[in-house]
Amino acid sequence: MAFGIDSHCHLDHIKFKHDLAEVLTRANQQGVQQFIVAGVGFQQWPEQQRIKDLYPNIFNAYGIHPWFCNLHQEAHLEQLDALLSDGSDAVAVGECGLDLMPHRPDMDKQLWWFQAQLALAKKNDLPLIIHSVKASDMVIQQLKKHPESRGVIHGFSGSLQQAHNFINLGFLIGIGTRLIQTNTAKMQALLTDLPLTSILLETDAPDGLGKDARNEPANLIQVAHAMAKLRNQDSATILATCSKNAQELFQL
Repeated sequence: MAFGIDSHCHLDHIKFKHDLAEVLTRANQQGVQQFIVAGVGFQQWPEQQRIKDLYPNIFNAYGIHPWFCNLHQEAHLEQLDALLSDGSDAVAVGECGLDLMPHRPDMDKQLWWFQAQLALAKKNDLPLIIHSVKASDMVIQQLKKHPESRGVIHGFSGSLQQAHNFINLGFLIGIGTRLIQTNTAKMQALLTDLPLTSILLETDAPDGLGKDARNEPANLIQVAHAMAKLRNQDSATILATCSKNAQELFQL
């Protein structure tokens, strides 16, 4: 059976509260066997730790999402640092980054929290999971100040040139279930050009399928199939290579 890694999901979300075991079983049946849970803020960090204790194939990243930075105080940064320190279960810092959509927190505040987490990634020698919405050039500008940084740009939606800029900075490109919903010419050009060694597969579950549908990690296989069709490659090769990329990045 194929071996797949969902490199970005939110299994700590309340939508999985009552049937997480069944969700994981369905994923395993499809060959998706490991899961990176991206943290969004201090309220969820204990739940992430709880589910990690129950399921050894779940791995945690801890971070402060730009949407929720207004809910945090500097004391939470110390708490985050402790979660990321040596001997913890953390495999990455994130989900952190910048979001230029309307009705998001003030950009100065987003930048402060993003820069603080870039520093924590360096301090703890961990990769980053970066949320970047309409902010690729700003994120690139920040990453250039941290040439030691590495990680993944989650749910990438920028241009082909921006993708190459991220890759040149040591980052991978996260491709998720948006691919099975809106297979645009822009996405086709991106996925036929990028080297497979620079791509991670993700679902962003329970998000990623529109407002009314609950996404699950099992749908990672559909992402691999859609990408295989675009690239004229075998889906098992897509899944295996992208999962190997995740293993290497997160040191699983």
